[in-house]
Amino acid sequence: MTRNLLGLLLLMGVVPAVEALELDARQREVWQVEETYWRVVADGDVDGYAALFHERFVGWPCTSETPKGTVASSAWVKEIRDHKWGLTYSLQPEAVQVFGDVAIIHYAAEYVFDYRNGTRRGVGDWRKFTHTWLRQGRRWLLIGGMCADRKPVRSLLE
Repeated sequence: MTRNLLGLLLLMGVVPAVEALELDARQREVWQVEETYWRVVADGDVDGYAALFHERFVGWPCTSETPKGTVASSAWVKEIRDHKWGLTYSLQPEAVQVFGDVAIIHYAAEYVFDYRNGTRRGVGDWRKFTHTWLRQGRRWLLIGGMCADRKPVRSLLE
């Protein structure tokens, strides 16, 4: 019941999503890095985006049939910059766990591309993400990621 009420308040914009999770200081710290990730994407900041990644990162982008490394994962940010596309996004954090120097974040995101010809793509398309971050010194670096359609896969038990 409480989770349903929080969900309704989140949808109404009454309660900020991160506060609804009651994150501690370490969890908030790593969630802020996740928010930075999306800001640099929306800004088309390829260098800022690359700076968030560990050199041995591997992730599975929504648009790929196979996992990719850092260079391939940066391609979409370069496209945003080079084509001067707009990108707006909404994030819904679902879980943030910190295990010493490793953090795992699960969240949903809707991101909308605004193309220069006036068309838009992505409205209402929510995807689910898992990002794994490693703390090195004072920085959190992305070491793994996964993106998929948010719609649940039908259970084999049904």
